[in-house]
Amino acid sequence: MKHTNIGQSGLRVGRLAVGTLTWGRDTDLDDAAAITSSLLAAGGNLIDISPAYGEGLAVETLGKILRKSVSRSDLVIAAHTGFSCTEGTEHTDFRAEVHAGRNTVIANTEHTLSVLGTHYLDLLVLGAPDPSTPLGETLSTAENLLRRGLVRYLAIANYPAWKAALALQRVADDGEKIIALGTQLSLLNRQRAEQLLQLAEFTHTSVIAYAPLAGGALTGKYRNTIPPTSRAATPHLAYTVSPFLTERPRRITEAVAKAADGLGRTPSDIALSWLLSDQNVAAAVCGPRTANQANRLFAAETEDLPEQVLKVLNDIS
Repeated sequence: MKHTNIGQSGLRVGRLAVGTLTWGRDTDLDDAAAITSSLLAAGGNLIDISPAYGEGLAVETLGKILRKSVSRSDLVIAAHTGFSCTEGTEHTDFRAEVHAGRNTVIANTEHTLSVLGTHYLDLLVLGAPDPSTPLGETLSTAENLLRRGLVRYLAIANYPAWKAALALQRVADDGEKIIALGTQLSLLNRQRAEQLLQLAEFTHTSVIAYAPLAGGALTGKYRNTIPPTSRAATPHLAYTVSPFLTERPRRITEAVAKAADGLGRTPSDIALSWLLSDQNVAAAVCGPRTANQANRLFAAETEDLPEQVLKVLNDIS
């Protein structure tokens, strides 16, 4: 797997990463451990976690893996913060709401550190803007965690470009740096990220792309039917796929599949190669739910695409 530095920092990561949205609920501990092993075997190292993932169980699942089978030093952990989480009996009433106030950002971070059994996080990600909290309070809290040595680098995710630019400048004025901007980005979902990509290029910051396969739609699995065990057929995960099953996304998916057939590669490989051809993108965070899906994912070549193929994909999307 190819590696790159995030932004103008010394933090080096594999360009394919693992997201843990389903860990603890749809992905059990054995599969999560196998996914982690598959990532490492492929030469990757980046894992993205959040207190909101897996109905609150994703962080706990990664903690068990670190205690049982994986060395902490082998992983780069990107941990989201800024969520107020509540749960009912056996997580059936779990809710996660954005709350980026000082107390919640600190509590999320300290809880993640404790559950993982580590004294630092590689990348602290402010997971979403909070309209009820002043931006300065959120940023100063994150900077304080950085200065305390609890986190090594800072990132923000799901911020509109104007607010991301403001955050970058405020942190820079304090002598610190935000090295990454997280956003959903794929061939089926690129319009919202265009301004962020321009901002990343101008500020020498990196983009970390979430949902690079559009919930699995770009694997081609939904071209003819909805498999009964797929995300689209799972009530609490269907929202991650349903926007990409309408007419226009289907046309793009067909073009990806046609390119894959012509090049003797898989649709996933084509979609990821297109994404990683943008040098502003440091890593694509994929969310395999099973060990088999992870093995197929990390078998992708992600080699450069012919210019003509890139042009067609850019034009159609």
